[in-house]
Amino acid sequence: MYFLKSKQDSNSVELTKKVINFFKKNKISFYLDENLKFQGNKSNIKNFDPKIIIAIGDDNLILNTFRELGEKQIPLFGIASSRGFLAQCDAANFQDCLKLLKADKYTIFKRSRIVAVFNKKTTPIALNDIGLFSSKSASLLRYTLNLKNEKFMTDTSDGIVISTPTGSTGYSFSAGGPVVLDEPSILSITPISSLEKHAPLIISDDTKINITDIQAQSPVVIIDGSIRIPLKDDSLAIEKSKYSANFVQFSKEYSIENKLKKTFRYLL
Repeated sequence: MYFLKSKQDSNSVELTKKVINFFKKNKISFYLDENLKFQGNKSNIKNFDPKIIIAIGDDNLILNTFRELGEKQIPLFGIASSRGFLAQCDAANFQDCLKLLKADKYTIFKRSRIVAVFNKKTTPIALNDIGLFSSKSASLLRYTLNLKNEKFMTDTSDGIVISTPTGSTGYSFSAGGPVVLDEPSILSITPISSLEKHAPLIISDDTKINITDIQAQSPVVIIDGSIRIPLKDDSLAIEKSKYSANFVQFSKEYSIENKLKKTFRYLL
C-alpha cells in the first residue's frame, strides 16, 4: 500500500493526476493525503503506516514529509515537479520508476538527521540542518561552541549552522561550508560571517555539540530553513537523531550525489 502526498501548485497537481492514473491502470492500492483535492481513500500520515510514501513536488515537500514522520522509518520516494536534489525522478521518467517500485526492484538508502534540545524540549528532526540566529536582521550572535563537553571556540557572527551530509548543499554551502558526498558519519559546522574568521568544521556525527553563553536579540533556532523556534535559554544541544530518513533508491544515476556532480560540471 502506497501513500501519496503532493504540493498544490499546478505542475505538482498535474503530475499527481498522472501518478493516480498509473496506479488505477495497474490496479495498485494507494491512499491519498487528507489535504489533497482528489477522490479516493484518504488518511493522515501520522495515523497511517504505508509501505512507501510517494511525495510529488519539491525538496521542501520532502523535508516537511520527513518532519511529519518524526520517528517513523517509512521509506520515501520523491517525484520532482520542479528542480531539486532530493527526489529520485521527475515527470519525464516517473512511470519507469513506479514500475520498478511495483516490482520491488529498489533498495533503501538511509540518510542521517539531527535534533536540537533546549528549553527542556526536543525540536522536530531535521534532515538538512539546524541553524541558530538572531531573529532581528543585521544583529550579531555571540556564543561558545563546545564539542565533546570541552570548549572549542567562542565567536561573534551572523549565526551558526550545523548540517548533515544531505544538508551540506543548502545554506551551509552558500555560507562557505563544504559539500559532503555520499553518507559518511560526519556533520559540518559553519559559522556565518564570523568576525573571528572561524572556518567551517567537520566532526564525527557522534560528537556532542553544545552551544552555550548565547547572546543575541531574540535568538531563534531554525529547522531545515522552515521551522522557527524562539530560544528562551542561553544554551542548546544538537545531536544526531536515532531515526534516519529512508529514501527509496533505484540506482546511482538518480542519487543526490550524481545530480551534484552534474551541477558542478555545468557550473565549471
